[in-house]
Amino acid sequence: MAKQEDEVRRLQRLREEQLRARDPSAKDRATQQRLSARHRQGRKRMTLKSIISDFPAKWLMMVIGGLIGILIAIIINMVAQDPWARTVGWIIIAFGFVAGRMMGAIKDWGNEDWGRKR
Repeated sequence: MAKQEDEVRRLQRLREEQLRARDPSAKDRATQQRLSARHRQGRKRMTLKSIISDFPAKWLMMVIGGLIGILIAIIINMVAQDPWARTVGWIIIAFGFVAGRMMGAIKDWGNEDWGRKR
Protein backbone atom coordinates (compact mmCIF):
# COMPACT_ATOMS: atom_id res chain seq x y z
CA MET A 1 0.00 0.00 0.00
CA ALA A 2 2.77 2.46 0.89
CA LYS A 3 4.51 1.73 -2.40
CA GLN A 4 1.34 2.53 -4.34
CA GLU A 5 0.84 5.80 -2.39
CA ASP A 6 4.44 6.82 -3.11
CA GLU A 7 3.87 6.16 -6.79
CA VAL A 8 0.65 8.24 -6.75
CA ARG A 9 2.47 11.14 -5.03
CA ARG A 10 5.34 10.91 -7.50
CA LEU A 11 2.90 11.03 -10.42
CA GLN A 12 1.04 14.01 -8.89
CA ARG A 13 4.33 15.84 -8.33
CA LEU A 14 5.40 15.07 -11.90
CA ARG A 15 2.08 16.34 -13.26
CA GLU A 16 2.34 19.59 -11.24
CA GLU A 17 5.90 20.15 -12.52
CA GLN A 18 4.73 19.62 -16.10
CA LEU A 19 1.84 22.06 -15.62
CA ARG A 20 4.21 24.66 -14.11
CA ALA A 21 6.61 24.20 -16.99
CA ARG A 22 3.82 24.87 -19.50
CA ASP A 23 2.42 27.89 -17.62
CA PRO A 24 2.72 30.84 -20.06
CA SER A 25 2.46 33.47 -17.32
CA ALA A 26 5.46 31.98 -15.53
CA LYS A 27 7.46 32.08 -18.75
CA ASP A 28 6.40 35.68 -19.32
CA ARG A 29 7.43 36.64 -15.79
CA ALA A 30 10.80 34.95 -16.22
CA THR A 31 11.34 36.71 -19.55
CA GLN A 32 10.38 40.08 -18.07
CA GLN A 33 12.70 39.57 -15.11
CA ARG A 34 15.58 38.64 -17.41
CA LEU A 35 14.97 41.65 -19.66
CA SER A 36 14.65 44.09 -16.78
CA ALA A 37 17.85 42.76 -15.19
CA ARG A 38 19.68 43.22 -18.49
CA HIS A 39 18.23 46.72 -18.83
CA ARG A 40 19.34 47.64 -15.30
CA GLN A 41 22.88 46.45 -16.03
CA GLY A 42 23.17 48.44 -19.25
CA ARG A 43 21.61 51.63 -17.94
CA LYS A 44 23.91 54.47 -16.99
CA ARG A 45 23.08 57.31 -14.68
CA MET A 46 21.93 60.37 -16.54
CA THR A 47 23.89 63.44 -15.52
CA LEU A 48 24.19 66.93 -16.95
CA LYS A 49 27.68 66.07 -18.18
CA SER A 50 26.45 62.97 -20.03
CA ILE A 51 23.59 64.94 -21.61
CA ILE A 52 25.95 67.69 -22.81
CA SER A 53 28.50 65.19 -24.11
CA ASP A 54 25.80 63.53 -26.25
CA PHE A 55 25.24 66.73 -28.26
CA PRO A 56 27.16 67.01 -31.54
CA ALA A 57 30.19 69.26 -31.12
CA LYS A 58 29.14 71.60 -33.94
CA TRP A 59 26.00 72.64 -32.03
CA LEU A 60 27.64 72.71 -28.63
CA MET A 61 30.57 74.82 -29.83
CA MET A 62 28.17 77.14 -31.67
CA VAL A 63 26.27 77.82 -28.45
CA ILE A 64 29.52 78.32 -26.52
CA GLY A 65 30.82 80.68 -29.23
CA GLY A 66 27.57 82.64 -29.13
CA LEU A 67 27.72 82.95 -25.34
CA ILE A 68 31.32 84.17 -25.51
CA GLY A 69 30.27 86.66 -28.19
CA ILE A 70 27.41 87.91 -26.01
CA LEU A 71 29.76 88.32 -23.06
CA ILE A 72 32.25 90.33 -25.15
CA ALA A 73 29.41 92.44 -26.62
CA ILE A 74 28.11 93.27 -23.14
CA ILE A 75 31.60 94.28 -22.00
CA ILE A 76 32.09 96.48 -25.08
CA ASN A 77 28.70 98.15 -24.53
CA MET A 78 29.55 98.81 -20.89
CA VAL A 79 32.99 100.27 -21.70
CA ALA A 80 32.08 102.29 -24.80
CA GLN A 81 28.65 103.86 -24.59
CA ASP A 82 28.67 104.94 -28.21
CA PRO A 83 26.12 104.11 -30.94
CA TRP A 84 28.69 102.03 -32.85
CA ALA A 85 29.22 99.75 -29.80
CA ARG A 86 25.84 98.07 -30.28
CA THR A 87 26.61 97.35 -33.96
CA VAL A 88 30.05 95.98 -33.08
CA GLY A 89 28.41 93.86 -30.37
CA TRP A 90 26.01 92.27 -32.87
CA ILE A 91 28.90 91.60 -35.26
CA ILE A 92 30.92 89.95 -32.47
CA ILE A 93 27.95 87.78 -31.47
CA ALA A 94 27.48 86.65 -35.08
CA PHE A 95 31.22 86.00 -35.36
CA GLY A 96 31.08 83.94 -32.14
CA PHE A 97 28.27 81.79 -33.54
CA VAL A 98 30.06 81.25 -36.87
CA ALA A 99 33.47 80.59 -35.30
CA GLY A 100 31.96 78.16 -32.77
CA ARG A 101 30.09 76.33 -35.52
CA MET A 102 33.26 76.01 -37.60
CA MET A 103 35.34 74.76 -34.67
CA GLY A 104 32.62 72.25 -33.73
CA ALA A 105 32.36 71.03 -37.32
CA ILE A 106 36.12 70.52 -37.40
CA LYS A 107 35.95 68.60 -34.12
CA ASP A 108 33.07 66.45 -35.43
CA TRP A 109 34.85 65.88 -38.74
CA GLY A 110 37.29 63.45 -37.14
CA ASN A 111 34.47 61.46 -35.52
CA GLU A 112 32.24 60.97 -38.59
CA ASP A 113 33.54 57.79 -40.17
CA TRP A 114 35.51 56.05 -37.45
CA GLY A 115 33.60 56.79 -34.29
CA ARG A 116 34.62 59.01 -31.43
CA LYS A 117 38.36 59.39 -31.00
CA ARG A 118 39.71 60.22 -27.57
